[in-house]
Amino acid sequence: MFLELQIRSTYLYLEINNRNGNYNLSFWRYLSTVKVTLIHATWCTACPATRRFWNDLKSKYDFEYEEIDVESPEGQALIDKYGIVGVPTTLIDGEPAFTGLPKKAEAIARIT
Repeated sequence: MFLELQIRSTYLYLEINNRNGNYNLSFWRYLSTVKVTLIHATWCTACPATRRFWNDLKSKYDFEYEEIDVESPEGQALIDKYGIVGVPTTLIDGEPAFTGLPKKAEAIARIT
């Protein structure tokens, strides 16, 4: 019996084999790369630390990372779309996740 399940960007592959009345279970998962977007500003005092934070995690974990200046047209579009009122703001897979410097454990949980 084979089962493949897709949930958003997560793929699950589950295989159950019946051998002599015993069940062997094999489980694999493929998580597509998470996309982290940091909305920042040149005048923001908290933004450099948040940029260093995400760049440090990027060196240890596999995820896509981009930085968008709040004053750029793309940044303004995101501000308008999500009603963002402060920077730095981090989006995870296109949804607001953190404002300010994230707690490391929470950030790791969101990207792994």
